[in-house]
Amino acid sequence: MGKENINIKYEHQNNSNYLVIEDNVEYDDYQYKMLRRNKPEHFLRFSMYSVNGRYGIYYDITSRQQLSKYYEYGKMTMEDVKSICVNISEMVRIAEDYMLDIDHVKIEPRFIYMDVGTKKLQFVYHTKVNGYSFNESLKILFEFILEHFDHSLDKESIVQLYEVYQKVIVGDYDPFNLMRMFGIKKVKKQEESVIQDMPEKRDKEIKTVIAEQMISDKEEKADESDVNIRKVIIGVVSMAFGLLGIFVPGLIPFRIPSVLSFICIVAGIGILVFCKKEHKKLQSVILTQKQSIPYVVKKDTAQVLYNESVNVNNKCIEEKTVSYDDICNETMLLSEYMPEKNSRKELKLVLQKENLIGEVLIYIRGVENEDMVICMDKYPYVIGSFEKMSDVVIKAQVVSRMHCCIYHEAFKDDEYLVEDLNATNGTYLNGERIGNHERKKLSDGDVLKIAAISFKVEIS
Repeated sequence: MGKENINIKYEHQNNSNYLVIEDNVEYDDYQYKMLRRNKPEHFLRFSMYSVNGRYGIYYDITSRQQLSKYYEYGKMTMEDVKSICVNISEMVRIAEDYMLDIDHVKIEPRFIYMDVGTKKLQFVYHTKVNGYSFNESLKILFEFILEHFDHSLDKESIVQLYEVYQKVIVGDYDPFNLMRMFGIKKVKKQEESVIQDMPEKRDKEIKTVIAEQMISDKEEKADESDVNIRKVIIGVVSMAFGLLGIFVPGLIPFRIPSVLSFICIVAGIGILVFCKKEHKKLQSVILTQKQSIPYVVKKDTAQVLYNESVNVNNKCIEEKTVSYDDICNETMLLSEYMPEKNSRKELKLVLQKENLIGEVLIYIRGVENEDMVICMDKYPYVIGSFEKMSDVVIKAQVVSRMHCCIYHEAFKDDEYLVEDLNATNGTYLNGERIGNHERKKLSDGDVLKIAAISFKVEIS
């Protein structure tokens, strides 16, 4: 009943930002009282209110970024994934200490808030928003991780992440210590470790693309090579026995019929020829078994994997009947349908020096911009004071680490948008404050104010 009346919004009060969740049913569970009195780590601080039959909770998200927003502008590494797992396990242990139900902890990316500097996570505790269990929420989180993971990293990291995802799907993890899923470093010991960790699932076969399949393939190939060596030895001995029986019969203590000697020679030659063919076949199998890992990725990631497969199988490409000129001609024809692409107007932010209070420095990719003009060469374009996550760094105390972001609207060449990224001192467009994670259209001549620093918008 209450879920249908739940409303989620953002509010700004007294230089603080809040995630507000309100309902028409009073929150009287003991868990909220426990959290309010003890203020444990990894849980967002909150206050409760009641107005005209509506009951709400204010979660303080000041100076923090949504996990979903943070990785919208950058790719995730294996260290980021491990840091997330460590934070979740710490949260679960704290929840156990305070007798909290972890199924009510929201670990979907949009409800996780991160301190950008320390990478420490804080979570929303709510008994009504989303009816997901902890296991279901963890699956959603890892699907987000797979989608935003940097697939240009080494393949060992990608394989390891995919294995961890498989464990999350089947529930093979300890929420108190999620890092156990990353503890298997040596591939050869993986099968034994999995059996030790899952004694109750020894009889259950889990078909995935994990690395032990590759190990068994290598062992089979080694066995095949040993068999081939034995066959070669038998063939050589047979040939030698037959040749001695025909040309030097005195060296053999017993008499061998000429027909038997001839049969031995033919058999030896046949065995050697057969082993040579088997050796070539084995080499071709090894070459063709290089494959990419089949998981769901975005279009840009799929393109990377496609390019890798092209490099591995470049010999096959040469045999295609489609010529290089045909491909070029098709590409040129596509560009004829988008002539306006080259005439797209560019957006610039020009610092209004007359309104400055104190010194302001602007750095673009680590280099100081003395012209005080921000020209954007990519979108989305993050503006803030944190160098690792900002495309342009504004050195001023009033600017948040990730303050705001500029977007270019797809298929609309002259349409640009600005979004406030939970900035403590706010983002203003023509004197009006932009709401948290709200997007506003930018027009030529607008004044964009980042905290107390004003920029004139130029679109030309």
